Formats: sequence, structure tokens, C-alpha cells
Amino acid sequence: MRRKNVNIRPYGNSTNKQITLESASIMQIIGNCKPVALLIVVVMWCIAFTSAQPGFLSIDCGGLLNRTDPETNITWVTDDNYIRGSGIRENINNATSPFYLQSARVFPYPTNKSCFEIPLTPNIPHLLRLWFNAGNFNGLQQIPRFDLSYETTDMLSMGQVRFEQMPAWGERVLVSSGNVVYVCLIRKSDEDNLFISAIELRTLEKGMYDVVKPGQWLRLLLRTDAGANSASRYPNDRFDRQWNSSSTGGAENVQVKYSISIDNAKNLPPNPVMQTALVSNSDIMSFSLPQYRTPERIKSFVLFLYFAEIETYNASEPRIFHLSMNNVTRVHNITLQGDFSARELELESETPDNYFALQKNSFSTRGPTINAFEYYILLLTHTLTFPADAQALATLKQRFNIKDWVSDPCFVVAWDGIQCMNISSTVRVAEIDLSRRNLTGTIPPSLGQMTELVQISFDGNNLSGAFPNLSSLTKLERLYLQNNNLSGTIPDWLSELENLKELDIANNNFSGVIPQRLLDKQHSLKINYSGNYYLCMRKGECIPSSSGGYKLKVILGVVVSGFGIIGLAILIGALIYRKKIFKRRNPNKIPNYSEVLVPSISKSRAFSLDEIKIATEDFSHNIGQGGFGFVFWGKLRDEKQIAVKIDLLSRVHHKNLVALLGYCNESRDLMLIYEYMPGSSLNHRLYGKFLLHNFVSLLEWKIRLKIALDAAQGLEYLHVGCTPKIIHRDVKTANILLDANFNAKLADFGLSRVATDDEASHVVTDVKGTAGYLDPNTHMLTDKSDVYSFGVVLLEIICGRRPVDFKQSEEKIDLVKWVAQHFERVKDSEEVLKTVDKELLEDDNLKSIISVIKLAMKCIVEEPSCRPGMSEVVMEIKRAMKYENDSAASTL
Repeated sequence: MRRKNVNIRPYGNSTNKQITLESASIMQIIGNCKPVALLIVVVMWCIAFTSAQPGFLSIDCGGLLNRTDPETNITWVTDDNYIRGSGIRENINNATSPFYLQSARVFPYPTNKSCFEIPLTPNIPHLLRLWFNAGNFNGLQQIPRFDLSYETTDMLSMGQVRFEQMPAWGERVLVSSGNVVYVCLIRKSDEDNLFISAIELRTLEKGMYDVVKPGQWLRLLLRTDAGANSASRYPNDRFDRQWNSSSTGGAENVQVKYSISIDNAKNLPPNPVMQTALVSNSDIMSFSLPQYRTPERIKSFVLFLYFAEIETYNASEPRIFHLSMNNVTRVHNITLQGDFSARELELESETPDNYFALQKNSFSTRGPTINAFEYYILLLTHTLTFPADAQALATLKQRFNIKDWVSDPCFVVAWDGIQCMNISSTVRVAEIDLSRRNLTGTIPPSLGQMTELVQISFDGNNLSGAFPNLSSLTKLERLYLQNNNLSGTIPDWLSELENLKELDIANNNFSGVIPQRLLDKQHSLKINYSGNYYLCMRKGECIPSSSGGYKLKVILGVVVSGFGIIGLAILIGALIYRKKIFKRRNPNKIPNYSEVLVPSISKSRAFSLDEIKIATEDFSHNIGQGGFGFVFWGKLRDEKQIAVKIDLLSRVHHKNLVALLGYCNESRDLMLIYEYMPGSSLNHRLYGKFLLHNFVSLLEWKIRLKIALDAAQGLEYLHVGCTPKIIHRDVKTANILLDANFNAKLADFGLSRVATDDEASHVVTDVKGTAGYLDPNTHMLTDKSDVYSFGVVLLEIICGRRPVDFKQSEEKIDLVKWVAQHFERVKDSEEVLKTVDKELLEDDNLKSIISVIKLAMKCIVEEPSCRPGMSEVVMEIKRAMKYENDSAASTL
């Protein structure tokens, strides 16, 4: 134990006489004035009382209306302007609690981190108090448990929420160089919901609790008004600190009415608190101190003690005493004099103390006394994200207006799309994934500051401009920039990134020649640069471009005077229709497709994107919409009117969707050409089919989970990344194809359908799909129908059996019903695991499997609106993969 900051505050001149005179003057005026003047004085007094709470912010979390506490006159506001996220309001049926504890803001599963943004005054100490009053949020009669984080400029801190009784509260004192503090609730268990009832912020005076500074916090353990009969706070304490009453055996509660000067006590203990004291009738008086185990970074334990002599006695009867902590004397010969002035004592220890004691000096004729004390933990900030990384992400946040990124990027729960790692004593950003966020603008060069980046993904946005110089990213392994509007040439510095293994820049506007050194690395570097019309492999083969590249792939057809791609599309549809009619009428006769004349594409010319934008006035004249895209009217420079159709499906590109490479119509059958997937389908892999004369072994759980994630991400792209969204309508294991490395892609868009705005809630009414995967609500198929089908796929992956299998016993024929029976009968692990593929039942993956079972059951609920969206499904599968990875790591 060390001794530090042992400061005895000296006596000072009392100013309380002036306060007393002011009060007396007001009473005298009231006594002498006329009735009108009396009314004015009363009104002014009320106004003064109403405005007596500057620097107060009181937030009623989950409350519906702003209200004023009739007992304290403190105004409470709703949390609508301070919450980061949504959550739900929950009523607490407890009439004995204050109104601000009769509601709560609740964040149900799967929300992992939700924050409140609380404004601060920079470089001024603040008291921050949180209230919790639990309801039956999780359907169980138990109090939820979770973690808290406090995050402000250059300061991060953690706290555990482990309640023994309700309501409960916790308090901190902080000084920030910034103007906001984030109070965040962090999930620790899937079963426990996050909740909070109230937040109070009180601005203190500069100089109070001067042990606190940016980078250090105080966490309250105990605040005691010695000798008081009841607890007190505002208005007795103008800073609204909550003081608990205390008494002890062998001591007398003493209270006085005259004022005590507090001006020379830095922490300004309130006068009503200093007007009470415990005075010992014996030689010693001791007080227990609370013990607390915390994951926070502790610097020390701080005890503030407040003394004032409130008894009158002769100078020949001195009161002198010592102060000891855990039987070690810390302060000798504390002497109090009767000038009614407060004295403050501050003690700091590196280790916690169990108690402190006041013991009478041998020369003293009176026992020790104390008026009040406070006990705190002094906390240090947790490790912040490396400054260069944080600054670069701040630039990204500002450029792309990412509103859900708050405070530190990596603390506890990393920002959405960010992966972090610990390197020595520093936290660095390893991955950035901002795919399919509808981002526009350019990629900021500040990314080059993040020298530990391993992966960057901006797939599926609307980014433009040229490559920023990222040559400093020597550890970069994967760079995904496909499906954007990026232009310019491919920089040579990419070939200098020795760790680069994957580069995908497909479907952009890049032009010029691919650097030879980059091509030479194709044995160690996987490159995809398809879909860049003006990009070539060798000099002299490039199509000239004066405008820096065109988005020619967006414009799939321009119909000029009845010719072009729209005519071709209509003709193909007519051919298919004719074929159906022909087969119906002539089942034995084979049609001669060689006699069908298709308009020659060579008779149509190519138009640049700029030319089409001018003709259509930037696509401002929408004249129709088909199943797969929009049609716009336009006029060329030669006054010819045109119709431009933008085919949405042709612009669908994603790493987890099988790519449509083209079509052939030169034979009697119309053929579609897709990329080859050598790993066959998930259906084949699950059920042990023969493929190329080699038996396909059963898949281990980790691989199944990876396949599920890939397929979910492909479906998420169709639902979220495409505008308008696309409904697949035939999600099944046979349409999930695998490459040689078990990377999965969603295939077969034969039944897919675009969902327009008008169809958002009722996309299709004609039933399509495969038995066993069909949504029971077949009258109204939406994107949630795809979610249902994907839930069935998850059950197949887990259970290792088909959705409908007549070889099974009667209760097992329908996979969904069979699993649901076990899931609903007894919601515990042992019952549900009876349905799991026996090949998967290993001790180190049960948590991951159970989480996926729960997810599958959410996907197949009967009411579509209660099913999760695919973005939530993707997030949950990633969580299951983390369980799996954590389990694997723990066995090493």
C-alpha cells in the first residue's frame, strides 16, 4: 500500500453569514410588502426554483412524454433524441417506483450493442448516473445480465451489469476533452435482453474531483451522509449527488441547523450533509468499505472524507484523532476547530481497503467525528484503436455518411463491417467490408494509413473515380472492388503488394492495359477483371476511350426503329410461348428453329452511357416496367425517338451467385451459359450421391456452416443489394452449387422475379418452387418466402436429410414438422439435438449447431412478418461461425 494525495483542506473564511443575511432579507421583504409586491416576489421565487437546475439532463428511457418530477421540479425528457438504434419501449408494473423507473428501453436479441449519445461540456467534470429497473423482458423470472461501455474522446471504459435487486443504479465521474459520451449496452447472452430505465447527467464545477482527468474515470462504490436519518439528493445537493444515511454502534447522530462553510472543500459537499455528523462515544469508530471485482483497468482506490466540528466545547477539551485503513495509520492528529467550516481529506491506495477507522488521540478528551465520505475506484482508459486507423475510418464515416459508426471503432463490439485484431499493446483494423451499402463517391486515399489491413471490400456499390494510392498496404491479401463505377487505369503498384492473393475489379469502367507484372503473378494471384469494356491485356488491343471508360454493361439494349435488344427479348419470349403452344398442339412434331429469323445485332449500334443519359435526360422519362427492369423514353440528336430498357438481372453480380455468361439461340433450343461449378450441388454433397464415379464424402460441420453463409450472402444480395429487390422463388440445396474449395453460389434464376415498389408486400401470386421448400403462405410470396425456403435448407444442413422423405416413419416424413415437434416440446439442447445429423454431434460444436437450429426455426415460422430478413440471417450465421472458431481455438 502506498500513501499518496493525502491532502487536508485548511479552514477558510465563512461566507454562510452572507447567505443567511440574504435569506433574512427576503423574508423581511415578504413581511413588509403589499399583496401585489408579495405576488411578484413569490413568482420570482418560483422562477428561481424552476431554473435552479442548469447543467441537468434527465432522460426517461422508454418514456412516452416529457415530464416534470413534482417532488424535485426536475424535468425529464424522452430518449428519442439520444438513442443510437431503435429498441422497444417496455412498461414496468411497479407503482412504488418513480415515474422515470416505470418504463425502460429494451433491445431484444439479436442486437449486440446499442448506444445512447449524451452531450457533454468539454473539460468540465460531470456526474453520470444510470438507472435499471427490470421487467419480465425475456419471459423468465430472472434479471438480465449484460455489460456496459462508456466511450468518449480518448477514453474507453467497461462495466458489468450484475444486479442483485431492482431498481439499481450506478454512477461515474468523468472529464472529457470531447463534447459527447456514448453509454452503450452490450449483449453477453442470447437469452438476456439489454435494457435501461433512466440516464442522469449532472454538470459539476471545475476543480471538483480533480483526481479525474481525460483518460481517468471515477466509479462510485459508496457515498455516505454520516449521522443522517434518511437518504438525500437534489435540492439538498445542488449537484444531485445521492447520499445514503449511516449510523454505527457506539456513536451518536448529531444534527445542527446553522450553516457550515463548504467553500474550501474542493468537492463541495452540500450544506445539509455537513450539518449532520456521527460523534463517537468511545475511543474508536470504524466503517466498512465495499469490495468490488471488476474487469476494468484499475489505477487506485480513492476515499474522500469530510469533517466539520458541529459541537461547541471549551479549548481545554480538544478533539484530536487518527485515521487508519486496514489497521495502518494513514493520517495523524486530525484536529477540528469550532469555526463551522468544512475540511476535506483525500486518500488514495493502490489496493482496496476493507474498512477505515477513526481513533481518539491519547491527549483528546472527545471521541472522533465524521460528517460524510465517498469511496471510488479510479479507472484508466482501455486500449484505443490505433490513431491512424481511427482517423482513416473517421474519414470513411464522413465521406459515406455512415451513421451507425460511433465512438471507438474496435472497442468491445467492432463497428459494422470492421474486423479488428490485437497487435502487441495496440488494436489495429484488419478488415473493412462495406459491400452493398449503396455508397457513392470516391475511395479516400486515407485507407493507406491502415497498414495492417488484410482485406478491403467495396463490392456492389456505386463508387466512382480512380484507384487511390494504397501501395503502403503491404499486408493486404484481398481487394474486392467489383460492381462499381470505378474508372482510370490499373496502377502498377498493385503488383508490388507481395501478400495480395485476390483482386476482383470486375464490372467497372477501368481502361488501358493491365500491368504485365500483375499478369505475371496470376499463378499466385487470383484476378477477376471481366466486365471492363475498355480494359485489355496487351497494348494495341484496347478500344479507344476519350471519356475515361463507359458503363456500357448497364445499357443492355436500345431499340431504334423497332430493332435492337428489346425486339430480341420480345422475340425470344414469343419463341418460348410459341414452343409451348406448338408442343401442346403438335406433341409429336419437332419445330424447325432454323427457319426462325432473329434480327441481326450487327444492324444495331452501340451507344455510350453519356449519350444515353443525354437522350433520356438522365433517365427521367420512365414509360414502363417489365418483369426484370425499367423502360425509359429518349430522343437522339437526329430526333429519332428511342426506348431504353435496363435489364436488372444482367447487372446482378456477386461472389455467391452463379454468373450467367451468355446465351445461344443458333440451334433448336435456347441455351443459357453459366460458369462451371466443379463441386456439384449441396444436394449431392449432403446425401452421398455419386459424382464423376467418385463417392462424395459427408461434409463436416465447419464446411456446412461456410456453405450456409455463402448461400445466405447471395440471397441477401438479391433482397437487399439489388434495386428493386429480386425474389428467387426456388431456394433449395439443389440450387446451391459448390466449387472445388466448397465455396457456395446460389444458382437457377429461372423462377426469379423482380419486386417493384407496388409489389413490396405481395410480390407474386402464382406459386413457384419445389415441394418441401414452399412457404405455407402461398397466396402472397415475398422475400420472406425465400427466407422460409432457406430455413428449410438450414434444417437439411443440420439434420442431414431431405425436407420430404417418404422412406422415413410417418412422424418424420415432413422435416419441418418433425424438427418443430422436438423444438416446441422441450426447448433444451438434448431434445433438439435428437434431430441433428449424428455425424455432427461433437462436443466442441454443439453451441454453434444449436444457434443455427434456433435461426432455422425463426425462418420457418408461419407468419412471414415474424421471420428475420436475410441480413439478420447472415449476421446470425456469422455468430455461429464465431462460436465454432472460439470452440476450435479453446481446444488448441
